[in-house]
Amino acid sequence: MKTHKTTSARLRQRAEELLLRKPSKTNLKLSEDDLLRLIYELEVHKIELELQNEELVQTRSTAQNLAEKYIELYDFAPIGYLTITKEGAIMELNLCASEMLGKERAQINESQFAFFVTDGTKPIFSHFFSRVFNSKTKETCEIAINSGYKSPFYAQLTGIISLNEKQCLLTIMDVTDQKRAEYELEKWITIFKPKAN
Repeated sequence: MKTHKTTSARLRQRAEELLLRKPSKTNLKLSEDDLLRLIYELEVHKIELELQNEELVQTRSTAQNLAEKYIELYDFAPIGYLTITKEGAIMELNLCASEMLGKERAQINESQFAFFVTDGTKPIFSHFFSRVFNSKTKETCEIAINSGYKSPFYAQLTGIISLNEKQCLLTIMDVTDQKRAEYELEKWITIFKPKAN
């Protein structure tokens, strides 16, 4: 409430300063009816401004709530989200991506994403990354990622170019368990595959 009063006082002072700069119309001769009509119009205008101010305060509050929800959804999503420049530098990432990469966000910002990609899958990532910017459609690939605190894991990347076409919006999903299951299935199929006569 104190902020509202401070803002109102500042606006009034600014309005008074602007009024002083305008040519004076105080020498106008107005009838009593004209004065009453003018006072009425000023009162109506004052109420309109108060209503507009209330709407602005409500809109600002709604915008802040939406921003907080967005941050909560982004940061605490169970999937990794990153924004990467055309040059491959990480500009933003959520908590899940930070945990997957095994470092604090402050340590990762502006790092090259390729630094986390295993040497064996760097060509796959490089091809995927160039396709994101060249095709301008959603692209997907699977690579292995080096994590700071655990052994490498398999990740499915999905990337799409941002609206300004200067960044890649990237999601990371850990698919290590799925890859292990596929490997086990292939192993069992090989074991139980009927032998050719």
